[in-house]
Amino acid sequence: MSVIRTTFILTALLWSLFGFSQIDKKQHSPSKLKKLGQAAEYIKDWESAAEYYTLYLDKKSTDYKIAYHLAEVQRKGGSYAAAQKNYQTVFEKEKDKFPLAGFHYAKMLAANGKCKEALPILKQFRKDYRGEKEDKTYLRLAKFTAEACEDLSTNTISNYQIKALSEGINGSHIEGAPIYLDNETILYNSLKTKGKEVFNVEEDEIPKRKFYVAEKDYGVWEHKSEWQQTELYLQYEIANGAFNAEGNRFYFSACELNSLGVMACDIYVMQKEAGEWKPAKKLPALVNSPVYTETQVAVGLDEKDRETIYFVSDRKEGKGGLDIWYTIYDADKDKYKSVRNCGSKINSVGDEMTPFYQPLNRTLYFSSDGRPNYGGLDIFKSNGTRTKWTEPENIGNEINTAADELYYVESKRGGEGIFASNRLKPGGEDKFCCDDLYEFKDINRIQIMVSGAMVDKMKTGSDRYMEGVQIKLYRKDPKTGEEALVQTAKTKADGKYQFQLEPDQFYTLKTEKVGFLIQEHDIITTGIERSRRYIKNFALEYYFGRSIVVENIYYEFDKAVLTEASKITIDTTIYEILVENPHIIIELSSHTDSEGTDEYNEDLSQRRAESVVNYLIQKGVPKKRLTPKGYGESKPRVPNKNADGSDNPEGRAKNRRTEFKVIGEMDVEVNYKE
Repeated sequence: MSVIRTTFILTALLWSLFGFSQIDKKQHSPSKLKKLGQAAEYIKDWESAAEYYTLYLDKKSTDYKIAYHLAEVQRKGGSYAAAQKNYQTVFEKEKDKFPLAGFHYAKMLAANGKCKEALPILKQFRKDYRGEKEDKTYLRLAKFTAEACEDLSTNTISNYQIKALSEGINGSHIEGAPIYLDNETILYNSLKTKGKEVFNVEEDEIPKRKFYVAEKDYGVWEHKSEWQQTELYLQYEIANGAFNAEGNRFYFSACELNSLGVMACDIYVMQKEAGEWKPAKKLPALVNSPVYTETQVAVGLDEKDRETIYFVSDRKEGKGGLDIWYTIYDADKDKYKSVRNCGSKINSVGDEMTPFYQPLNRTLYFSSDGRPNYGGLDIFKSNGTRTKWTEPENIGNEINTAADELYYVESKRGGEGIFASNRLKPGGEDKFCCDDLYEFKDINRIQIMVSGAMVDKMKTGSDRYMEGVQIKLYRKDPKTGEEALVQTAKTKADGKYQFQLEPDQFYTLKTEKVGFLIQEHDIITTGIERSRRYIKNFALEYYFGRSIVVENIYYEFDKAVLTEASKITIDTTIYEILVENPHIIIELSSHTDSEGTDEYNEDLSQRRAESVVNYLIQKGVPKKRLTPKGYGESKPRVPNKNADGSDNPEGRAKNRRTEFKVIGEMDVEVNYKE
């Protein structure tokens, strides 16, 4: 496993700089070697601990407790093959004393591609481990490992080009936390030691992790310089960060050793004003707890377009190990809301880490070892926001391996990105060690776009284009009809919008502009095999003070009974508008021509208006949103007679009509859990 995973908050990154001296086999007694191994294990120097324990076991080969410790430090240090061998020894000799040896032995077998051998061990472990410490956690993890062996290994789809970033970026220490500034520029987090790899904590100035800039030159990512935007480098380890949607707020975690000698992290924010970054501020105690760690920041927008900060913490109220939590930033009050857990859809009995929120499709990417995976930490994705998520999906074995994969991010155009992994390197040691950055590109990705413009239906010429219309893209579940907000946009002076879509999805576009009727449009992308662009323009109708005529609503002669054809018209016009605009209250009016007496026509039109209202109520529209009104012949659209006094049949036909107009608005209650 990677050092980032096993230590979580950079402790090993610090200790890895200090190192142990070369070992003389004859120099130390077995007891001394054991103590040295325990000391190295305590400070998470897995490599030195493994070496000391190995030397000890050369002299005390039947000490299975130390053999188990050796397997543990080898696993944590990424030496899976060696760990597998030692777990096997303990499992075969002393599995009753070390019941978890079977679980870890099977995990190492699976990670080393030996699922057939791992499955019966996992099956037996799930029978034997009941009633042991943390049995629910390990029994679930064993179940997921078995499922991964049975199901995930069949995935052989080849969609991605993957390659390591250049040596100027991937150094001898851990690289991580990539952030796209634009499609050709990234920040990344690293420890640059200028050639010196071992430091004396009492004499040397210990280097700290910082952000660095890399740019793409002729298709190759190259290191450029240190990122100079934060002044906290002198005091803290800068671990990771993320920008908000506008790019004017940068959240990051900064870490330092606390009084107990443990590296602890808190979240800070910098604000960009007038083109300059202001000094960083620590988020309040409501977010940064005094006891636990807050780190690994991602920023997205929730269903109400509020800035939502996701982060990782080891708070005790979590679902398992490390969990993903969130807080919401109230820009009007410059305050943060109470921290909430993202829920059991995201967080498992294992660890969830390194979240990234893709605003293009409202997808959360994160690493987890608490669900079916290929080995260590795998990258998963889920659509949604805050506590409402789709079931997480493993993104597949082209990116996920038996090693740890973390810090997945995508470019601003999607379909390509960068992630960190401690996978085996070609020609290197047989050891999963030291996270490097890798880029990926989906070579089979097709581009599906929808674009268009918003115009005012009542205007013409260039003046018709509407600025400030909010348009929202929802993903719809075709089985349940449930909608999940994916993207939002607001039109500028040209009235244009554009969204990127994904294949095999059901989408709905919805417009929002105060005073204008909401409009919807469905787009289905199933079966699309090549790039495509949908064009959808919207002509919005201003509704205050306007009566809107609904054509083709007919009644039986001299009666108020709706015809079947009229019901279809109502379903596709008035009813649809009321569903799309749940906040409006309308007056539904009916009008007649001048044939018959005033009293008769007023009574007939009232009954006809009531028949439409009653039909809408039967379809589920609340009665309080509907007011029937019969105007009889009192409000003709055109004259019922010609200027010479003769009958005007065409005019009378236009006057026999049904209209509606918005006469008020109501608050629509939406249940948003905080």
